[in-house]
Amino acid sequence: MKKGTKIGLGFAALALGAVVLTGCTNSFCSKTDKAHILYAFDHGVSLYYDTVEDAEEISNLVNSGYQSYVVNTNVTAVASFDVAPTLKTIIDNAKKSSYATPTLDYYIEFDKKVLDLALKAYNESEDEPVEFDNLHAEDITGVHKNNNQEILTAGLLDQYGFLKFYEKSDEKQSDKIWVKWASINNSIRMEGVVDIDECPTTDFVSYYQSQMNSRTNAYRSCIALNDGYYGNYGSNGDKTKVFISGKNWGYAWKTGPLSGLLVYPIGAAIDWLTSSMIGGVGTGWAQLIAILIVTVVVRGLLLLATFKQTAANSKMQALQPELAKIQAKYPNSNTNNYDKQRLAEETSKLYKKHGINPLGSLLIMFIQFPVFICVWGAMQGSAWLSSDAVLGLHLSDSISSVLTTWSNWSHAASTGVITALILFLVMSGAQVVAMLLPQWLQKSKMKKVQKLGKNPAQKESTNKMKWFTYIMMIMIIIMGFSLASAMVVYWLVGALISIAQTLITNAYMEKKKKK
Repeated sequence: MKKGTKIGLGFAALALGAVVLTGCTNSFCSKTDKAHILYAFDHGVSLYYDTVEDAEEISNLVNSGYQSYVVNTNVTAVASFDVAPTLKTIIDNAKKSSYATPTLDYYIEFDKKVLDLALKAYNESEDEPVEFDNLHAEDITGVHKNNNQEILTAGLLDQYGFLKFYEKSDEKQSDKIWVKWASINNSIRMEGVVDIDECPTTDFVSYYQSQMNSRTNAYRSCIALNDGYYGNYGSNGDKTKVFISGKNWGYAWKTGPLSGLLVYPIGAAIDWLTSSMIGGVGTGWAQLIAILIVTVVVRGLLLLATFKQTAANSKMQALQPELAKIQAKYPNSNTNNYDKQRLAEETSKLYKKHGINPLGSLLIMFIQFPVFICVWGAMQGSAWLSSDAVLGLHLSDSISSVLTTWSNWSHAASTGVITALILFLVMSGAQVVAMLLPQWLQKSKMKKVQKLGKNPAQKESTNKMKWFTYIMMIMIIIMGFSLASAMVVYWLVGALISIAQTLITNAYMEKKKKK
């Protein structure tokens, strides 16, 4: 292949990769989804209790430093920055950067206005009066519509607290994030309920919003067929499910062509399979089985799409002994132009005789790479995969985040750490075998070939292929450590399929060769 052609193909591959990356990793999260996720990170500084029944607990909290205030005759709230770990972290870091930070009294007033918003929204949508002992649900596990479960088991603020960040616009304008938060902030400043020095400065507001956005933008698990509570959002020790709206195919196409063509169908398949099996095998395991099924289907379709070229590649592997004999006839092909030309002619003749296009392997890469990125986008975006855990491991969490967070190594979370470590090691081992097995089989065949002479060009070509394989293998292992655990499962199953495919193909070619 000419140098110019190689460079052109290289730039084409980079261009394709850029298009694929931007088209397959678009976020499916709507404005309401983002507002719910924001609220999971900052749900205020208040806890709400029944004034009479929980009097002792209220008293204990006040004695430990919490500040109490009356919501109504039946409900008393206690407030502390300890209730909001993310907010507390942002404020502590802001102080280190010499920002003036708001006081607890300011955030109490903010919580009061958010509760009023939630009550108003509830009264506009529900017939029954709100029960104040259900402002926050203790457990909203598995709250999904169309799945034989009640969505109203979530508390009032779990359902409507997101209005703290969300502003509904008219049909001609898009919905907005942060507008309502700014409106509440301004009203507190204007009313003078707290001193102006206790309110946030412009610098702190910018810092707070940037910190909150960076946290929420890291979560993209919003592909769901039905409205429901999904995920594992918030700070460590304070994580919860949030409401994610159901998405249809039309919505997916608006996020990008590849999102509609591949990402959404794969994510929807995971959602449907999980919802169908969760009643029988339970949460966590249903997601794992869904990934296994989707992986087998995707790899099967890839095999059908590239079957002709895959068969040609197998033929190329089987022809390596004959190719070695040709190369041995021209040991100076790397320095002698005549030998180089004769080697190219005889190699081309051998490939043509067996109907092989040596550049066809590029076709497989051009197909596999976009599909891989789309699978990654679907598994990263699947709302179900961010929910629940299998053997203590959330499939939306990366192996790196699980193993490098030291708090995960506590006894309570050790199951997830062990699962993540074993999964990563098994996947890495399977990838090594899958990618090196063709070389091992080829090496075994080459031992049977009579050595007619050394060929430097042959050795150089072989070494390039080895290094390419090693680099790809290392890249997959590194990405497996940094991407979602669901992708590690995908790569593990894919590696096992590749191993089986290589062994079966090799056995078939050997049998055919003997005949």
